[in-house]
Amino acid sequence: MKEVLPQVKLLPYRYKRYGLWVLIIGIPVMALLSMALLSVGLIADRQNFFTEWSYPMVYYPIVIGLALLNFSEEKEEDEMVQHLRYQAFMTGVYYLIVGILMLPLFTNVIRLLEGKAMGMPDVGGMLGALSLLLFYTYIYFRIRLHQIRKALEADEE
Repeated sequence: MKEVLPQVKLLPYRYKRYGLWVLIIGIPVMALLSMALLSVGLIADRQNFFTEWSYPMVYYPIVIGLALLNFSEEKEEDEMVQHLRYQAFMTGVYYLIVGILMLPLFTNVIRLLEGKAMGMPDVGGMLGALSLLLFYTYIYFRIRLHQIRKALEADEE
C-alpha cells in the first residue's frame, strides 16, 4: 500500500537526555540572555520587552524540552509502549479541549471572586491551534482508514 502522508518517526532515545537538559537549564539561560541584551542596550524599551517577551522566554524551553521527551523513543519501543503513547496523546488532546473550552468559565469565576467585572479571556490563538490540531487529526485518520480499507478490499479480490 502506497503511503500518501509521511510516516512520523520518533527521535532516538538519546534525545530524552537533551529534553531534560532543556527543561532544567532553558529558563535560566533565557533569563541570562535577556539580561545580556538589556545590559548591552540592544533593547530600548524595557517595559515592552518584558510584557511581550516574558511568555516566550518561559514557555519555549518548556515546550521544546517536553516535545523532546514526548517524541523520543523508549529503550524498548514495542507495541505496548506505542499503545500507551497513543492513549497518552489521545487523553492529552481530550483534556486540552476540555481545559480550553472551560477557561472562560474559570477565568470569570476568579474575576467575580476578586470583585471584578466578567469578561472574555483571549483564547483566540488557543482555539485556532486546537482547531488546526483537531482538523489535522481527523483528516489524517480518515485518509489512513480509507487507504487501509481499500488495500484490504484489493487483497480480498
